[in-house]
Amino acid sequence: MQPIPRQLLIHSAELYNVTTDRWQEETATLVASLSYVRIEPSSKVVLSKDNKEQRLSATLFYDCISSSPRNIAFTEGQKIDAFQKTYHVVSVDMLYDKLKLHHLEVGLV
Repeated sequence: MQPIPRQLLIHSAELYNVTTDRWQEETATLVASLSYVRIEPSSKVVLSKDNKEQRLSATLFYDCISSSPRNIAFTEGQKIDAFQKTYHVVSVDMLYDKLKLHHLEVGLV
C-alpha cells in the first residue's frame, strides 16, 4: 500500500505532553511541531481509558512515511494545538499494511 499522498496532508499542528503538579496545575511541554498531517472533523463515539463514552470532535491522520517528524509516539492525555484550538488525545488507532504500520488515526476531543 502506498503512503498517503502529501497533497492530502495539508495541515500542521503542535503536540504537547501534559503534566499536572500537586495543585492540579497543568504544564504543557512541546514534543514536536507536526507537519503533513490531516485533521478531519469527526462525530465518532469512542471509549476513553476510564471507560467513558466520548464523542470525537476531530481525527488526526499521521502517515508513517509522509508526515514529519517521523517516529512520533502519540499517547492519551497529550494536547494538540491546531486551527487556534486545543484538542486532547483520547484514542490512538494504529492501522497496518500487512505487517508494517501504515498510518495512525488519533482521536481528538
